[in-house]
Amino acid sequence: MPSKSGVLAVGNFDSNIGYAWRLMESLWCDLAKVMSERGHEMHVCFPSISVVPACLIEHDYQAHTLDFTDKSLTGVLNQLKFLRQNSIKVVYFTDARTAAFRYALFRFAGVEKIIIHDHTPGVRTRPGRLKSWYKGLLNRLPLISCSACFAVSPYVADRLHTVNCVPKRKIHCVTNGIAVGTPPPERGEKDKLTVVTVGRANYYKGIDFAIKVVEHLVKNLGVTNLNYVLFGDGPDLDEFKEFAETCGVTRHVTFAGAVSDVPERLVQCDIAFHPSRGEAMSLAILEYMRAGLPVVASDNPSVSSALAHNEYALLYREGEVTEAAEALKTLLESPETRLRLGSAARKKVESQFSDESMSRRFVVAVEATVPLTQSAKTDFK
Repeated sequence: MPSKSGVLAVGNFDSNIGYAWRLMESLWCDLAKVMSERGHEMHVCFPSISVVPACLIEHDYQAHTLDFTDKSLTGVLNQLKFLRQNSIKVVYFTDARTAAFRYALFRFAGVEKIIIHDHTPGVRTRPGRLKSWYKGLLNRLPLISCSACFAVSPYVADRLHTVNCVPKRKIHCVTNGIAVGTPPPERGEKDKLTVVTVGRANYYKGIDFAIKVVEHLVKNLGVTNLNYVLFGDGPDLDEFKEFAETCGVTRHVTFAGAVSDVPERLVQCDIAFHPSRGEAMSLAILEYMRAGLPVVASDNPSVSSALAHNEYALLYREGEVTEAAEALKTLLESPETRLRLGSAARKKVESQFSDESMSRRFVVAVEATVPLTQSAKTDFK
């Protein structure tokens, strides 16, 4: 048995998966800062390992290949063996169930705290009375329920309580944040303005909806001074290219594919359009705001949780092509409105959605879940 107790961070994908998982790695490093100071060994498990991220090496994580998403009997037995061999006392999951019967087995193997960080997107239907009672019971049973849930936005925190039926005392809001960086340069006058979306090229991200909006702008509203750009690759990219051609707007739509320099490209754009059908706390929206872009998005509460209408964004009723087009038309025709909303968006990121703010919220949540007095009671030495 190891001489120190262990803390485990669980990755759901290969160690080299990027973008949103880069954010999780930064939180794992914050977790190490808290727990290593208490003398714990840090472990991280991935289903597969191609490259171990440098930040995890810097924070003395021991990387292992073990799939904690495997719910089979063999998979769970391997997980229990790992937990016992490494004296794991705290397990930090991302997007896992808030209550599960295998958590009881984990606790019999020595685990004392199970944290679930919920990044899952979308709006959920509230359960009926009987199902709410059952889910509420599961999320209160000490052996099979998690110790704490971290939510990436106030909307997700509310969803955990009203849909998952997790007690409020277990829920901590750790709103996503990004590195603020330097302020964007002033945008000059242009004959044609760039409307940008950053996201996967799939239907859930609403790229088909965005193309319909561009079609409405061009054909019905007579707005032609725009170029809509998608930064992102995905399974439906070819279908979207065909759809843009069918709609007759290929002159106004650019599919740039996956790019590595999104922040640098965003400061060269003028308006952000986020047509996604569901989010948890969109990093893309925070990137738009950091770049000083006014944001057009739907009023879907999972999408607009970081936005305020007419303060630093324009919101339209979800699925309404004409409303989305009118919002974009307003921004395309008014430099003053673009500047007002974009400047306010940048200030909001600086004040509330920085990576430093996120880190502070995360550390507070971890310390509340695993208080120092708790570690003193156990063999956290």
